[in-house]
Amino acid sequence: MVNLKQSNTVLHATTIDVSGRGASIIGESGSGKSNLAIKLIALGADLVSDDQTLLEFADDKIFLSKPRRVPCAIEARGIGLIPIPSIKKSELFCFVKLIDKPIERLPPLNDQICFGKSIRLIHFNPISGNEAALFLMIKYGLIDPIGHGDDSF
Repeated sequence: MVNLKQSNTVLHATTIDVSGRGASIIGESGSGKSNLAIKLIALGADLVSDDQTLLEFADDKIFLSKPRRVPCAIEARGIGLIPIPSIKKSELFCFVKLIDKPIERLPPLNDQICFGKSIRLIHFNPISGNEAALFLMIKYGLIDPIGHGDDSF
């Protein structure tokens, strides 16, 4: 998915930031990336970029930002472009992949390789209505249900 060799690339993703942790929402066109981001912003997240996100690898970290040509706005389907202030940069914490199938009650922890680094991959079904839990997961991390460690602090 995002197994990159170069130091930067643009990804078809909507990205938000929660307390300094960047989450890039990925999925098919029309799957609800912007809609999920709007719900997370309403809960207190900050917008980084809608629809396209610049990923940059520097100092062994992955940073997310808005490409120059992308407006400081988010598309609300059926409403229009809503101007929302965006933050300039966020460090990548996780990818949120939108899916349209049921999700396990306590799913195993998944990772995605990006610029050679292992990044948390969360599968999220927008129909679940669990945006508040997703917001809290981005803010506080997860405990591995199998007990192989955690990324909470």
